[in-house]
Amino acid sequence: MQTKFTIQYGEFAVAQYLSDNIKNASVFVPTSAQEKGIDLLLYKFCSGVNLVNTIQVKMSRAYRHPNKRYQNMLWFNRFTPQDNADWFILLGLYAQFPSEPDTPSKAIRWEEIMLAFKNKEMKHFMEEVRFKSDPERADKMFGFSFNSRDEIRQTRGYAEERDMSAYLIENRIKEIENSFK
Repeated sequence: MQTKFTIQYGEFAVAQYLSDNIKNASVFVPTSAQEKGIDLLLYKFCSGVNLVNTIQVKMSRAYRHPNKRYQNMLWFNRFTPQDNADWFILLGLYAQFPSEPDTPSKAIRWEEIMLAFKNKEMKHFMEEVRFKSDPERADKMFGFSFNSRDEIRQTRGYAEERDMSAYLIENRIKEIENSFK
């Protein structure tokens, strides 16, 4: 029997996070590639009504810079946000290295960091992605840097570095939970 669909790790990680953190909701994975811009459906049945949030996931692995100001950096390609996604989740996968320098590699833990944007916020964010050296020109990439899970900064794609910690998914989980249509 041939596999009909697969799920990418980023979508799996977001689905698991939402399942663990939003009460009385289920995560559905579209099995058809026909619906561009939707990777997950967050579903809730409330007072006899089906409520849904559509989610698009973008993923980056983290690049490690141990001698720089920030140890981890995420790079994303600029994209055009689809109208049919209610939320955009940007996910970074990074290695949490032990503090002991000679620790075996199997002791490295892999963790995720996620930023959540509403559709309108993501469109506005993408309009602002510009080169620092030439703010009139759109940059083809944008990036975030961080040292820990509770603070993240946009370090590429904007005129100056800016704090994006308010968009960390754990800071927006109640908003996601209350945004069903």
